[in-house]
Amino acid sequence: MPLNTDFSPEMRPQDPIMLVDEMSATEYYVGVSDRFKDPSKPYWRIKRIWKIGSVWHFGFPNGRQDYKYIWDERLSYTYTP
Repeated sequence: MPLNTDFSPEMRPQDPIMLVDEMSATEYYVGVSDRFKDPSKPYWRIKRIWKIGSVWHFGFPNGRQDYKYIWDERLSYTYTP
């Protein structure tokens, strides 16, 4: 099989964008976008991490891990595992 010599750094996919919002020592929001940096567009996968007692919980908007949420609206979603 011949080697692909057409590779260039410009053709490499962009690294995902990640944002972390530390609401408190026991609550965080983590957003990842694989397309755009704009936090007002619906291209984000958002995870809420919160601690109750000694247990950390992880949840996603409506339990979904899709890249379709708006980072700027992260506080308005209902998070479930």
